[in-house]
Amino acid sequence: MNNVRDFGAVGDGITKDTAAIQKLLASPDPQDYNAADFCPQNWFSVNEIASGGHFIVCLEQHDVVIRGGGTIDGNHKAFLNELEPNGLWYKRTWRPSQMLYFCESQNIWIDDVNLRNSPYWTCFLHGCEFATISNVHIHGDVHVANQDGIDIDCCRFVTVTNCVIDSSDDCITLRGDDARLSAPKPCEMVAVSNCVLKSGYANALRIGVGSGVVRNCTFSNIVITETRTAVCVISKYGPKSIKGVTISDVSFSNLQLDVERFLNLKLDNNDNFEIKSPSSISRIHFSQIRGKATLTSYIHGNNVGTISDIGFSDIDLAYGGCGPCPDRNAKGWWGRSSTDAAFEIKHSQSIDFDKVRVHWLADNPAWTTDFDIVASQDIVVNDNCRPAKGIRRR
Repeated sequence: MNNVRDFGAVGDGITKDTAAIQKLLASPDPQDYNAADFCPQNWFSVNEIASGGHFIVCLEQHDVVIRGGGTIDGNHKAFLNELEPNGLWYKRTWRPSQMLYFCESQNIWIDDVNLRNSPYWTCFLHGCEFATISNVHIHGDVHVANQDGIDIDCCRFVTVTNCVIDSSDDCITLRGDDARLSAPKPCEMVAVSNCVLKSGYANALRIGVGSGVVRNCTFSNIVITETRTAVCVISKYGPKSIKGVTISDVSFSNLQLDVERFLNLKLDNNDNFEIKSPSSISRIHFSQIRGKATLTSYIHGNNVGTISDIGFSDIDLAYGGCGPCPDRNAKGWWGRSSTDAAFEIKHSQSIDFDKVRVHWLADNPAWTTDFDIVASQDIVVNDNCRPAKGIRRR
């Protein structure tokens, strides 16, 4: 790992170290990064070809501040610079993992900085408490796989405000992966507001991953553009035998969208998982949402776990697109499936749609219904929704 003292920083609380810190650029030499096992909470990813090394590490510390208007550059071109034959990703052999890694630390401030060119996730908080992230600009490259913006995992008392994030992968995530922490805790009391988000191929806001708990969080006043999915809430992402994340009491309000899909809310990321999630997603509310979409919004249970008490109010979406389509688009990006309905609800219960309007931008006959309700109970579509293409129940 790089040490800012090597660049002239003193760190005595008196000396102004700004100039020394602003000389930081991530090293191109793998030998300069920490080993994956430098602490028990850390890990490397075989599937994603991420080494477990980090540019900046904050492990079990308190009262930590990164501030000052400068740039932290992850120098991804040192590791990722040649496209694969499909043209989607840079070839991956070795690369660092999360550029900024905060683990089981308290009282963290990240303010007024640019974070650029991360070779993997940009900023990762794992098991932290009392963190403020504000006025941060994150700039990525669409060809860098897994280049998230801000990942908040099993953290409590966190705010993210006034940030602009242009990442290739998920912009902001809340995760419940507590298996490696010395003191496991839920991800809770997180507030995200006043942000502008853009994801090259994935989700602006993503909740899930792990077998823990995500609860009591809010997202408000957010603009999302040029993104596949605005809001992704999924308990279990992979086919492994983990139970998935229990997600409850999360609200999304005042979102402005120009996206492919408004919502992907599922217990299992794939309907064909042999081992289905027994967890629950409940008491999730969406309100004051405006914008454009082109793909079906999914609400999918699995008859093992439960999806219940989901509320939609004051939603107004203009729908384009062509209706049913496969999961991959012409460019090869996945996650683009769609049905013939604006909203598809399966194996769920106690869902209310109030003043939810779909405006069809073109009379494409492939779109046949506003709401497709399958094997679900207590799904209420109030009269003030006025679905132009109707409601199908089966």
